[in-house]
Amino acid sequence: MSQQSFFKRKWVQIGLAVGVITLGVIGSEVLVATAPTASRKPPEKVARLVTTEPVQAGNHNVSLLGYGVVQAEQQITLQARVSGAVKRIGDKFVPGATFKKGDVLIELDNTDYRIELQTAQANLAQAQSTFTSEQGNQVVAQSDFDLLGMNVDERERALILRKPQLEAARATVQSAQAGVERAKVNLERTILRAPFDGVVVSREASVGAQVSATTALGVLASSKAFWISVAVPQADLKWIRFPTGNQPGSTVCVSDASSAEQNCHPGRVLSLQTSVQDSGRQAQVLVEVPRNFGPQHQPLLLAQYVKVRFDGIELQNVFKLAPSSVHDSNVWVNDNGELDIRPVNIAYRAADYVLIDRGLSNGENIVTSNLGSPVNRMAIRTNEPSQTPSPATEAAKP
Repeated sequence: MSQQSFFKRKWVQIGLAVGVITLGVIGSEVLVATAPTASRKPPEKVARLVTTEPVQAGNHNVSLLGYGVVQAEQQITLQARVSGAVKRIGDKFVPGATFKKGDVLIELDNTDYRIELQTAQANLAQAQSTFTSEQGNQVVAQSDFDLLGMNVDERERALILRKPQLEAARATVQSAQAGVERAKVNLERTILRAPFDGVVVSREASVGAQVSATTALGVLASSKAFWISVAVPQADLKWIRFPTGNQPGSTVCVSDASSAEQNCHPGRVLSLQTSVQDSGRQAQVLVEVPRNFGPQHQPLLLAQYVKVRFDGIELQNVFKLAPSSVHDSNVWVNDNGELDIRPVNIAYRAADYVLIDRGLSNGENIVTSNLGSPVNRMAIRTNEPSQTPSPATEAAKP
């Protein structure tokens, strides 16, 4: 084959390849130009499904919670007024036992005090006898003075009529009477009686032990009432009602710090103490709880750590909502199918409720669902058939 034929054949092959490529490009452009186009639709608006509940204003007490330690209204250390050996310990002088005022707790050996009383009574009898004799001597002296008709001054007259001797005898009688009374009191003090209704906290006395006026025999606590000093933030004192005149203080409910308050003990606020707590700088409110609770109550114990719920001042015409329904200072309201993110005024916020005094109206439905990204006026819906759909909700329907 000649060289000229070879080159001619090569150019023919190149031309065919270029033609094929050109036809492919033109065909693809025609297909793209003549392909059907899909019309773009705007995204559908889907109303968020929520749960709601109506609100109604009412009067609600502000409820505060504080903590404190139970102590007795009265607590004393039992001590003897006289010295002696412990002869007998009363059956009710046992730690934890209750007693009534006047019950015998301890008896001391009274032998020495009975002898002292007998001696004092003998001294009194002797003094009275001397006084009686001196009264007779005065009568005789008066008779002799009248017979003699002596003219003397008052000082000499008193001496002649034995008035100093009579006064001395009278003073001796009075001293002897005091000695008898003192001996009787000391004899009575050998029996130690309960000074009030109460409970025995502890006992240190033992039969046969020698005691004196400085010996601690035990600790007694009054059973009339418990006192609890409750730590309360100073800013919350405005919600607590303190006694003024005939108006009692706020009521309280006291229960163990770890309980759920089913068996709380009712009580009342007594006073606001004059000092603040060292730790936390909180105010101290004194609360009293009577001990006349029934058997259905778990009894309070001295030194028990308790929580105290105060029924504080009543707020009128407020809405009580769950904390989960209040978002910062806003409430979500279902406004005819649209979300109304509405600012409200919080009168009081507690751990388990919030009181709203402005921003809501009776009968409005608040949204109780948790919305991830709420937008004001966004479309919402509920499963309630009575809800009237908003224009935004109608537009969202297919």
